[in-house]
Amino acid sequence: MSPSWRLKLLFFLFFGAASVVAKPPPMVNDLPAPFNVQAVVINKTITLSWQWQSPESLPQLRDFGYEVLKNDGTSFPVPATTFSDFDLSFGTYSYRVRARASAKRNGKKTLLVSDWSEPANAVIQVACRQPPRVTLQVVPTQKSYSEIPALRMHLSGAVQIPEGCSLTHLTYHLETGAGINHSGPLTADKRGRFDEFIDAVRPDDELPTGGADFTVTVTAEDETGPATSNAFTVHMELQNPYAPRN
Repeated sequence: MSPSWRLKLLFFLFFGAASVVAKPPPMVNDLPAPFNVQAVVINKTITLSWQWQSPESLPQLRDFGYEVLKNDGTSFPVPATTFSDFDLSFGTYSYRVRARASAKRNGKKTLLVSDWSEPANAVIQVACRQPPRVTLQVVPTQKSYSEIPALRMHLSGAVQIPEGCSLTHLTYHLETGAGINHSGPLTADKRGRFDEFIDAVRPDDELPTGGADFTVTVTAEDETGPATSNAFTVHMELQNPYAPRN
């Protein structure tokens, strides 16, 4: 046998055998479909239950169970007639169920499935019904400024979160008529209080000449949406570098 034929034979034996192993068993729709699928919602969990009636004559089944198909396309193997989907976001969900098992027919493994059941729908209600409320106080660290690192703002206040809601974002926004715009995150404690210092002017900003109004707002967001505090404006003057210092 020439070397080229040996290579062809090895190629066939290796890849031909691999293709045989990888080939899935044939699928036959030969099982009754699950019925009476019910969905119960508790907090953020949906629990399904259903019934299935075994026919009088069936081949010996192996690996019998069910498959739950969610409306987002994900599926779950389930061994019994109940299934729970946990930690769900607010919204509407739909599920279908089918039975599946394997059996031997004519000496070959066969995958047996049923039709999909009728869909069962469930809604995770919005527990949070209002945006938060924000109170804000802004105090500059000094009355005037002469250089960029010198000017900072002390932001303090609180976020009131309605019952059933959680604080998802907390940010500040600072702007001036001189073209300075800054935004950044804030951190609140368990009671919703925040107390932080921010740089009013950063190294890449152009120092406002003569003075500027620095306007600060804080925005808090929960599952319903964002809410912004009243604007707090502080007028700051640029120091005269030639003025006498005490």
